[in-house]
Amino acid sequence: MKKYVALSLLVMTALGVVVSHLDVQHLDDSYLLLVDAVPVDVRGHVSAALNQATRRCDGITKSLSGDLLSDAKVTAVKEAISGYSPPDSHRLKLRQLLSSGPWVLAEVEFAQLQPAVIVLEQNANGMVVYHHSIWSGSMWPWEAGPWIRRYLRQSAPQVPSALWACYDPSPALFNLR
Repeated sequence: MKKYVALSLLVMTALGVVVSHLDVQHLDDSYLLLVDAVPVDVRGHVSAALNQATRRCDGITKSLSGDLLSDAKVTAVKEAISGYSPPDSHRLKLRQLLSSGPWVLAEVEFAQLQPAVIVLEQNANGMVVYHHSIWSGSMWPWEAGPWIRRYLRQSAPQVPSALWACYDPSPALFNLR
């Protein structure tokens, strides 16, 4: 067999194998790559990697379960969230808090509600949930971080961009099926 025929067959076989395992699905104004029918958010993974490589978290206080923030601030965050949608929001667990100046980004898990990311502001009235800036619910099959950051950035444009950039969702919290 001539070399160009063998090379042509090899290329066609390789392309056939790749095409038989890959597909593209349009969903929610974006696209998913299906690898053997398993959805992969390529755009979300690239966006998350770029965010992680380029962000500057100087001036952002990040803590898990509020361990690096003052007890008064953690208490104020819990009271503001509990008072926002009682009674289901009373039983909450803070997964992580990010703080910059008067702004707090709280990732919260509830006993009866879906997990949420909530923007709060410290103002003259105390700690308050900022203008309904709340993300709640599952993100599966999407990469959660880029979608949550984009939504909250649009709903609360006054919040410093570093606060959004430094937020990484807790693993598996928003990828429930």
